[in-house]
Amino acid sequence: MKWNIPNQLTVGRVFLSIAFFVLLGCYMPGSAAGPWLLNAAFIIFVLAGITDFLDGYLARKLNQTSTFGRIVDPFVDKVLVVGAFAMLAGSNFAIQGGTTDEQLPAWLTGGMATAVQAWMVVAVLAREFVVSAIRGYSESQGISFPATYSGKIKMIVQLVAIGTVLFQLANVAQPLWAVWLKVILVWLSVAVTVLSGLTYVHKAADLLKGDLA
Repeated sequence: MKWNIPNQLTVGRVFLSIAFFVLLGCYMPGSAAGPWLLNAAFIIFVLAGITDFLDGYLARKLNQTSTFGRIVDPFVDKVLVVGAFAMLAGSNFAIQGGTTDEQLPAWLTGGMATAVQAWMVVAVLAREFVVSAIRGYSESQGISFPATYSGKIKMIVQLVAIGTVLFQLANVAQPLWAVWLKVILVWLSVAVTVLSGLTYVHKAADLLKGDLA
């Protein structure tokens, strides 16, 4: 591995992800440390997002692209996002009595203060599996399969949704508008994730048809 700045940022994001997961795992609703833990997780998540932008930008700007970066960078992105969805669907984020979240229909929140439900985690994870399988097969045939605009939009919407959930729970938990904003962004992120996966499947259809012909 070339120990250049882009790769250092990628490795740094691995440790940021670990710290992020630890903070979310330690969160308990109603505890005095709860808002502090969520705000710390929010800050770390934002820093991870910044390093994700910077490592790619610097790799291109400084002409320091590497095999390590091409493999590890998207892997860390997937771990961070899928892991965040999984942690936010944990039992420690279940809706507590006397909160504004109780006013929303149960099917919208799934009983979760984060509005992230177990089936959403499955949908996000399945999309990543499908896209990784398609890309791996395509490249094994010597055919480039670069990221699409839908994939980039998906990543941005996911990051905004996760960041909004953390900030809302820590700082503006009670206003109804804030709860609705959180729910809308979570559902939007899942919808965009599924649609971007279908875009990749459609893009790979011609490749698969050619192999089966």
